[in-house]
Amino acid sequence: MIGMVSTAATVLGDRWVRLAAEAPSPGPTEGGLRPGLEDTDISPGLVGFLVTFVVAVACVFLFLSLARHLRKARANAEEQGLEIDKGKGGGGADIQRDVDHRPPQDRYPRDSQGGVVGPPGGTGPA
Repeated sequence: MIGMVSTAATVLGDRWVRLAAEAPSPGPTEGGLRPGLEDTDISPGLVGFLVTFVVAVACVFLFLSLARHLRKARANAEEQGLEIDKGKGGGGADIQRDVDHRPPQDRYPRDSQGGVVGPPGGTGPA
């Protein structure tokens, strides 16, 4: 143990080792519990229980609302003709992303005059 402290002292400096070795101030046992109270007697009480209960009830309503909105989104996607993957336990809509990060002039073929022939439907919003 002494060898470890001396090694730490050379690496960190004597001042930091002394600060780390000191007892915390104020000590955790200091304080003012009323006479007759133990550390285990302290609890949040009725107010703490009610606050926790209200938060739990709010979470239940939020989860139910989320489920309702997800059902609406699924119905809307099916109505618009988007393909829904139902084989993976109710997965979401199949979204394909354009992962080719090259500029359009390199990505798409050129016409006879050298102009870029874009994808069907254009290259995106104007």
